[in-house]
Amino acid sequence: MQLFMFLIRFAFHLLVVWGMWLIVQPLLERHLRQLGQKLDHRMNRRLQRFERRAVSGRTRSWIYRHVDRLLYFAQRKYEPGISVLRFFLRTFLTAVGVYGSAWLTLKELPGHLSFSNPFLEGAALQGSSGAAGEWRLPLFLALLFGTVPYLRLRYKYAQRKVRGSYDLLDVIRIATKYTHLSVDSILARTAELLGEDNVLKTPLRLLGAAFSNYSSETELNREAERFARAIGTTFAVEFVSDLLYCEKEGTRYFKNSLMTLNQTMEQQRETIMNVKAGSRDAISLGLYGNLVVLVSSVGTFMFMLKPDVYFKLQFETSVGLIFLMIILSGLFISFLLSTVLAKPKLDYH
Repeated sequence: MQLFMFLIRFAFHLLVVWGMWLIVQPLLERHLRQLGQKLDHRMNRRLQRFERRAVSGRTRSWIYRHVDRLLYFAQRKYEPGISVLRFFLRTFLTAVGVYGSAWLTLKELPGHLSFSNPFLEGAALQGSSGAAGEWRLPLFLALLFGTVPYLRLRYKYAQRKVRGSYDLLDVIRIATKYTHLSVDSILARTAELLGEDNVLKTPLRLLGAAFSNYSSETELNREAERFARAIGTTFAVEFVSDLLYCEKEGTRYFKNSLMTLNQTMEQQRETIMNVKAGSRDAISLGLYGNLVVLVSSVGTFMFMLKPDVYFKLQFETSVGLIFLMIILSGLFISFLLSTVLAKPKLDYH
């Protein structure tokens, strides 16, 4: 019961912190946008100024570049610089909010009664041990919840990366109809005609802006490489190579190249679908079979040992906790592998 009340208070404190963030967010948005634009411009100038020492420049800003690479493909409304700052700010506020909520919750827990001389002092109610010096639990919860935005970003990036390999086929189909235009016009027109659910809509729009506003060949190659690396398939590399070739030599042979690439991707997709249909039962077993076995086993043990005895053995003994962690870790790994196998990327391999 005490644990339940602790969770209730903790949830209400988080709700208060979230409400305060909603109030402050509109005030910070304008300054955050200006700061993000300046930061992205500064990072681009640094890369252009120190092209020969690009390795050292990337080492100094590897956190920014890493998060920016993930947001570039994982966030639907990505904005250079602004999205990175917004992500860092939300992660920091999440950690601070969880720490403050946990600390306030521990502070409100009932204290302990200490008795001295009843004729002089009587009974004194000591403060909660959490308010005095127990900062470890709030810090642990803050670090734990602080990693949630990054883990969510990584998972979303992996999912959209697989989906982007299939959405590239729609991009090529639409771009084939506008090969009489310039490269930047082709990309801009294609991005406009893509559906809102297509994960390449924003990256393709940014790529088209790079083709229309690049100041050096190195800058254009870097942006094109960024687009191809985000998808991570051989088809994406071929598509970007054709774009760069057409930017230099013209779009005379661009339509034939896109039609050949479209045909190759169609054949590869049919091959993947056939292989997937043959292994559908094994993939489904990996996704749901282990979970069914776990639920049935736990239900059987609870029926045989009674729920009170089972929960004590499972959660109040070191052996039970260790085996629970091993089982949950195995289920998580099995789920990840089955998810990857359920829909592989549209690539040659």
